[in-house]
Amino acid sequence: MSHQQQGFGFRGFVRSADGSKHSLEVTELATLIKGDSDLVIATIHAEDLAKTADFLEKELGFDTLAVEDALSPTERPAMTEYDSYLFLVAVSIAHHDGDEKFAEIAVFMGSNYLIAVTYDKAPELEQWFRRQEASKVSGGHSGAIMLHSLLDAIVDGFFPVCDDIEETVDGLEDSVFEGDDNIVPDALRLKRRLLTLRQKITPMRDVINGLLRRDIDLIPKEVLPFLQDVYDHTLRVAEIVDVNRDIIAGVLDAHLAQVSNSLNNSMRVLTVMATLLMTGSLVAGIYGMNFKYMPELSQTWGYPFSILMMLVLGVVEWVYFKRKGWF
Repeated sequence: MSHQQQGFGFRGFVRSADGSKHSLEVTELATLIKGDSDLVIATIHAEDLAKTADFLEKELGFDTLAVEDALSPTERPAMTEYDSYLFLVAVSIAHHDGDEKFAEIAVFMGSNYLIAVTYDKAPELEQWFRRQEASKVSGGHSGAIMLHSLLDAIVDGFFPVCDDIEETVDGLEDSVFEGDDNIVPDALRLKRRLLTLRQKITPMRDVINGLLRRDIDLIPKEVLPFLQDVYDHTLRVAEIVDVNRDIIAGVLDAHLAQVSNSLNNSMRVLTVMATLLMTGSLVAGIYGMNFKYMPELSQTWGYPFSILMMLVLGVVEWVYFKRKGWF
């Protein structure tokens, strides 16, 4: 069957117990996953959702609800245990030009197979598959080992993004101390990125915790320490995200305090200037009144006296504000 006819992209291989491998045809998949001698690893990239769903449900025998969740574009990371296989949804991340692209990866795992289904490009899944395809190690002859390997690769993909975010946060902190007034858009954009990361990694943490805490027959006890390591990685990513969210909040608060302090200083200077002008205006207003009988109007020293009064009052006020530290 051609790629266009089957409605999805397919890649797969079979690994024997002795470590030998051979490529897998899509027509062999249904038969091989029902056996128990060889390990089957396959990826399916859904292009025609209806044809892909028909293949997963009718040819491979997966549950209808699991197939719907596997091909849903808005499925939250979750896990469901069926009689002969385990179904879970994970989210991978790709970092490009300061932006994150997320891709959902649905996994059907049996005792001797792992089938990953995506409807969007998932670079992390492709890299993982190529590594497994090129690996010459004969160990890991179970679906649970492959599941650990895939989840480990997915979670580790979050760390380069976390490193980039931490560098950006450090730059924002430096900008605040340098008095940069244009950090708010960058800080809010970064805060949104952190929120999105938290929304993705938290359900992943819960899924892996479920694999550890629930008594699942398809997960041997010897695999649990490896899953615990992946779980620890998810905790570390979540902690990095939470810490940087707190730092961003602190940066915004510091910027707001800095702006408020700058505004207060400006208002102080303006208040001093306004007070000095108001005092001079008061003296000028008094001598500008149009009363006929004002003692100083007929005196030759009246004008110098009024100017002197303005200057003396201005100096007194200036000294007072200076001692108060208003400027």
